[in-house]
Amino acid sequence: MSPALRVGVIGVGVIGNAHIRAYMAQKDVEVVAVADVNRDALKSVAERFGIEKAFTDYRDLLRMDEVEAVSVCTPPFNHARITCDAAFAGKHVLCEKPMAMNSREAEAMVQASRAAGVVLGICSARLRFSPQIELAKKYISEGRLGRVYYVRFSKFRRRGRPGIDSLKASKWFIDSRRAGGGAFIDIGCYDVDLLLYLTGSPQPISVSAVTFRGIEPAPKLEFPFDVEEHSTAFARFKGGLTATFETAWAANMENRNEVMILGSLGGLRLDPFTYYTEKDGEQVSFGVDLSSKRVPMMERLIEDFVNACVERRSPKTPREDGLKVMQVIDMAYLSARLRREVTLKEIQS
Repeated sequence: MSPALRVGVIGVGVIGNAHIRAYMAQKDVEVVAVADVNRDALKSVAERFGIEKAFTDYRDLLRMDEVEAVSVCTPPFNHARITCDAAFAGKHVLCEKPMAMNSREAEAMVQASRAAGVVLGICSARLRFSPQIELAKKYISEGRLGRVYYVRFSKFRRRGRPGIDSLKASKWFIDSRRAGGGAFIDIGCYDVDLLLYLTGSPQPISVSAVTFRGIEPAPKLEFPFDVEEHSTAFARFKGGLTATFETAWAANMENRNEVMILGSLGGLRLDPFTYYTEKDGEQVSFGVDLSSKRVPMMERLIEDFVNACVERRSPKTPREDGLKVMQVIDMAYLSARLRREVTLKEIQS
């Protein structure tokens, strides 16, 4: 019996390997081809996973009639071009995060996939599959928080700069020409997506932000390092919702990943999952132990993408939200450069 979906993976680094494993964990999916400019890595991955077709030019992979969908797992500076080429070739696309270098590229990707009638999923939405997020979504949908008016995200790594402290072979992370930015575009994109998912995908309208690079001692490098280590962004959304995103690759502080959601009737802290409200005139809080409900989020993301391709529906990681994430990031970086609040119209002009 033929598989429900045949896929190709473009980019076979760490994240490309994770995509391959997740596809192979699905019942009716076959990885039929891989592509990467690194010949040695390409050969190693093809042999390890038993993939017959391997190309140094991704366009050769896209010419394969049997390939129905692709994962784009390259550095961000290639995402838009490869995604648009794949859409024009009639392939569904799952694109790694960040979606693109900027919102203009993201808009081109959305338009190309729409015109071709193909699915486009964005991996900055992978946290939507976590138990904490799914439960928070349920609480909000049931009205337990009332009107959600403010969300705060704090994501600090004590030392977690890719290309410096980790993933040391991937120098592109800290080169703005290839990555688009630093901490905010790399890991802050997850938080922007979570806000969209939890609050009904409101349209961002403005951002005020600051960025910082200068954690001491400065690393001695022989390659470009011109992106931020820390960013703080305050965003306004249509309908009155506001949010703060504190994001750091490196900070003289313990590691922290905290989400606080404030509503008119109740509030949530996601880790540990705690609900705050009033009952019979008393301020109360209720904890929910989700430690036993950990799930393989990559496999769930891939499973949803595969089903979306087969069923010809939008995935749980939709392109429209990916574009909004990039709009927030663009406004934040322009705001940091101009040292003032920036509106959506300014990045669209």
